[in-house]
Amino acid sequence: MKLSWFIARRISGAGSGKLTSAGNIIAVLSVAISILVIIVSISVSRGFRREVDAKMMAFNGDVTISAMPPTGTNDFTSEQLSLPPLSAREDILKLPFVTSFQAISYRPGILKTEDNLQGVILKGIDSSFDWSFYSLNLREGTLPDSDKNDWVVISQRLADMMKLKCGEGANFYFVGEHVKVRRLRISAIYSAQLENFDKTYVLAPRSVVNSLNGWSEDRSSAYIVNFSNHSLSDYYIRKNQIAEAVYSHDDIEQYLRISGSYEDMSNLVDWLRLLDMNVLIILVLMVAVAAFNMISCVLIILFENISSIGILKSLGMRNGGIKKIFLAKSSGIVLLGLAIGTVVAIVLCLAEGSLKFIRLNPDNYFINYVPIDISWWSIVGANILSFTVIMLILLIPCHFISRIQPSQTIKIK
Repeated sequence: MKLSWFIARRISGAGSGKLTSAGNIIAVLSVAISILVIIVSISVSRGFRREVDAKMMAFNGDVTISAMPPTGTNDFTSEQLSLPPLSAREDILKLPFVTSFQAISYRPGILKTEDNLQGVILKGIDSSFDWSFYSLNLREGTLPDSDKNDWVVISQRLADMMKLKCGEGANFYFVGEHVKVRRLRISAIYSAQLENFDKTYVLAPRSVVNSLNGWSEDRSSAYIVNFSNHSLSDYYIRKNQIAEAVYSHDDIEQYLRISGSYEDMSNLVDWLRLLDMNVLIILVLMVAVAAFNMISCVLIILFENISSIGILKSLGMRNGGIKKIFLAKSSGIVLLGLAIGTVVAIVLCLAEGSLKFIRLNPDNYFINYVPIDISWWSIVGANILSFTVIMLILLIPCHFISRIQPSQTIKIK
C-alpha cells in the first residue's frame, strides 16, 4: 500500500497534465459544494425541528390530560369539562423525563376594541407555569406576577390585529347564561409566529378563568406535562407511561383524554417530516453529483496515464495494485473536497446562527429567520457516508484498468 501511495503522489505531481489538473480542481470543488449543501441542509432541518418543537411544547406541552367531551361533541374547551386535582400527580412527577406538571383552565370569549373584535380562548395559568419560552420571545412589557389577577399576555400578531399596546386595558366578553365582561391589562406581548395559536390563545390568571367558568380554585380544564427533552421516537413510550400512572389510581371519576403536541399539531409534524424527506433527497443528489464528477476525474487521470499503467503491468504489477494507486489518488481529492466543504459549511452555519442574516416569511415557515442547529455527530457521519459512497462508486471506472494491454499502451506517447 505504501508503493500505491507513492506512485499516486507522483501522478499528482508536477508531471501531471493540464487536463488532469483542471479535472482535479473541478472534482475538489464538486465534492466541497456537495458536502457543504448536505451539512447546511442537515443543520437547517435540525434548526427548524428545534424551533417548531419549542413552539409546540410551549402552547400544548408534551402531553395533555383533559376530560373527554360529552358524547357526540368535540368541544374540549367547554366550561362543562373540568377536572379535579389528579392523585397521579406525584407519580407522574417521579418519572425521570418529566420536568413539570401544570394545571390549565380554558374559557372561550371575545376580545373587543372600538374597531375590531376577535374570538379568543383565555388560557388560565398559575405559578407552576413555565415562562421560559415566553421570556425568550418577549417583545414588550414584563411577564406578570402570578399573585395578581388583572393581567393578560397576548401575541404580537393579536396585538397588531386589535391595535393594542402593552400596558393598555382590553375588554373581554364571555357568553353564557349571561354575558360577562372582564377588563384586563396587557402585561406583556410575545412573538411566537404560529398563526393558528398566537392569534387565538391569551394567557390569563387561572383564578380569573375559573371564576368565569364558575369553578372552585382546585378545578381545571387540563393538566399539561412537560418533558426534559423532545423526541418523537420516545414520545409514545413516555405517553404510555403517563397513562399507566394516571389509570393506576382507582379514584378516577371520568374518562380522560391523554394526548400530546405530536398528535394535536399533526400538521406541523407532517411539515417537519416533509422537511426531513427533502434533506434526504438533497443528500442523495449531492453525493450522486460529487460521485459523477469524481468518475470523470478518475477517467481523465486514467487516460492521461495509460502508458504508465502499461509499464506497471509489464513490470508485473497486478490489476488490483494499479487500482489501489488510482483509488489512493482519488481518495486524496475526495478528502480535500470534504475538508474544504466542511470548513466552509461550519463557518456559514455559525455565521447564520449568530447573525440570522437570512430572513424568512413567518407565515410560511413559522419563524422569521433560518434556524441553525449544528450537530457535530451529523457532520462526521455525513463526511464518512459521503466518502464511503463516493469511493465505492469509483470502483466502477477502475475496472477499465483490467482492459489495458501493455503491448498496445506502452507505444503511446
